[in-house]
Amino acid sequence: MHFDTTVFLFLYGLSHHAAVADALGVFFAEYSAYVVAAVLGIAVLWQSEHRARVRVAVIVAAAAALIARLLVKTAIVFAYPRPRPFLVLPDIRPLIATAPWESLQSFPSGHAIFFFALAAALFCFNRKIGLWAFVAAAAISVARVYAGVHWPSDILGGAALGAFVGWLTYRFYRSHEAYIDEKVTQGFKMFRP
Repeated sequence: MHFDTTVFLFLYGLSHHAAVADALGVFFAEYSAYVVAAVLGIAVLWQSEHRARVRVAVIVAAAAALIARLLVKTAIVFAYPRPRPFLVLPDIRPLIATAPWESLQSFPSGHAIFFFALAAALFCFNRKIGLWAFVAAAAISVARVYAGVHWPSDILGGAALGAFVGWLTYRFYRSHEAYIDEKVTQGFKMFRP
């Protein structure tokens, strides 16, 4: 049996046995993204002595995540339309729904590429926060396999590509740091009462 199928069947095989575990799987696979967004939103609005640096870090990380998800994943999906596991394997009942038009968009995982890009960029700014972001990205990504909507290689590919885009975006930021910092500061001054 193929490695991807073996690992998928192991992780997916843990589901559908305990309601609490399935609820946690669904939360991480589907809803934890909103928790991450809320935490980043609070970080941007929080009044602290490092406010400007935090805002820049969150904006650069969000840019990396959007580039990874909207550009990189979309380009790959056009070149390699991979079916999701429940379309290939018999008797797979996903814990979460996916849109019909996403049926051939399994590789790379959009969640993995997005959240690993975010985590990598945050890690470049602050290792401690970045490590927590990597833990969240991993939990979200593994839950997508547990829920039956991604192959393990979708997650690994998305994680590697996302981390690379996050690092690359941070390198771009560093080469234009003064300009970007000034624009972010000016942008937030416009929103002051």
